[in-house]
Amino acid sequence: MNDLEVAIRASIRASEIILENYGKYKELDFKSDIDVVTEVDHKCEEAITKILREETPEYGIIAEEGTNFPGEKVWVVDPLDGTINFSHSFPVFGPSIGLCKGDEVLLGVVTDPLRNELFYAERGSGAFVNDLHNKGNPRRIHVSDVNDLKKAIINCGLPFKRQDEYYQKMGEKLVALHRDIQSIRYLGVAAISLAYIAAGRIEGYIVLGPHPWDMAGGIVILEEAGGKITNFQGEPYTLDSFEWMATNGHLHDTLVDRYK
Repeated sequence: MNDLEVAIRASIRASEIILENYGKYKELDFKSDIDVVTEVDHKCEEAITKILREETPEYGIIAEEGTNFPGEKVWVVDPLDGTINFSHSFPVFGPSIGLCKGDEVLLGVVTDPLRNELFYAERGSGAFVNDLHNKGNPRRIHVSDVNDLKKAIINCGLPFKRQDEYYQKMGEKLVALHRDIQSIRYLGVAAISLAYIAAGRIEGYIVLGPHPWDMAGGIVILEEAGGKITNFQGEPYTLDSFEWMATNGHLHDTLVDRYK
């Protein structure tokens, strides 16, 4: 298997575990006052890691629940993007896998299990969506052509730390933005949000404080579909950026001007 096929296989297996356990998980632990992890996160990470290590032993792995192996190329894994959603049976969540070399994301796979969707892209080859088990005919996806804020849906995410002045400032910006766009969403997922921009379903995602594994799987899908992703200054992202601005490209400069 090539690298993309490996990532797809691992994503499918994790998605199967998620579907088998949806609404049935037994344990819920808190990483902080509001950040949670379930036993399903750990099961998915174990399954993904097993496949990645068997097929690409020379690559490193960084995964949310603690798996860490060094390598020049590194798999960056969120075994269950949207754990809080999953723990409430709010139906937007799924695994995310990106292959990175430094800050360059070479390929990405994101699944939305309850909608039977698998999104994937490899640098320079376009972005696609297929059924969850990748058995149908892949469909190439593109960002929307919306260039008017009044016609835009923007997904947003605020950091877990809610007491400081920066959080207050970003909340004020969010309220101001809401006055001028069609609608704001707060989906509670990162990689799927990037895939949704890539598929033309929403026009942007503005988020603070995600980890590399939250973003890596969706970045190349978004970019290969014609979208753009930077920090709030409009500068190139790094995987450890705190501020992320992802858009369909047409609205990028307008949104950067509001947040920089």
